[in-house]
Amino acid sequence: MGNSDQEDIEMLSRVISFDEVVKTSIETFRNTFGAEPELAACAPGRVNLIGDHIDYNDGFVLPMALQFGTVIVGRRNGTDSTCDVVTCSDSIKEGTKRAQFDSSTIAKGSPK
Repeated sequence: MGNSDQEDIEMLSRVISFDEVVKTSIETFRNTFGAEPELAACAPGRVNLIGDHIDYNDGFVLPMALQFGTVIVGRRNGTDSTCDVVTCSDSIKEGTKRAQFDSSTIAKGSPK
């Protein structure tokens, strides 16, 4: 095998199913917080190959789905504003995978 063939093989990775992502998210939630999540949401990844900020100006866009996505599971934690977030992303190599913040400091307003 040539060097370029080996590089091609190393770039391959196993693509996990949506069901596996949801299962991992629920298990991580249970293990971290000791409770069952009450809600789940997901959003597929996408990219605009052409046309960022053009679609709402009556221009043409070419959106394309990506193999990436985001899955969120959660529940109310009994406080008015404390948010505790944990990520399951394997791409985070350094630093913490958990963050806590007070949502009351987030200013409400119109999207910009």
